[in-house]
Amino acid sequence: QDRRPSPLIEAYFELHHLKQLYRQGWLRAGLSREACESVAEHSFHVALLCLFLADSHFPQADATKLVRMALLHDVGEARAGDITPHDGVSREEKLRREREAVEHLFARLPHGPDYLALWEEYEQGTSFEARLVRQVDRLEMGLQATVYELQGAGDLSQFFASVHRALEAPELQALLAELETLRPPA
Repeated sequence: QDRRPSPLIEAYFELHHLKQLYRQGWLRAGLSREACESVAEHSFHVALLCLFLADSHFPQADATKLVRMALLHDVGEARAGDITPHDGVSREEKLRREREAVEHLFARLPHGPDYLALWEEYEQGTSFEARLVRQVDRLEMGLQATVYELQGAGDLSQFFASVHRALEAPELQALLAELETLRPPA
């Protein structure tokens, strides 16, 4: 009998790839696969940061929406891969590949259109929550870079430039300024 697994199990199997998809920017910076965070780890930490930040700094934000968006923001990478600016893929092509991936992933899930709408909202930055998650996504990269530097990975200043450019909220800028004081001397 050739029976397909349920949509939930299929989605889990596909998303499981995110556990072994290492963040390409860190690998390019010289981190070993053993030390490198996966996309799943990154997304988990973005979601936690969104929860904590909603409770502590952004009471006007819809915390549930923030966490849901954070959990979904990189799921397209399960199929499209972790495309970085160094890969020679245009922003439009990257978005096309990721949209195709999330459309495929969410198509058979109950509430799939709701997940797709949240993902689209994040990508387009059409709400306060979407713009906040985008900033927290970058802040998490700065936090991870600091962890790597403190573990002896060397100077990862290149990653902080994009974090500085992305952060608009004064609360997040203040956290980044504090984070900068914790970095080891170059």
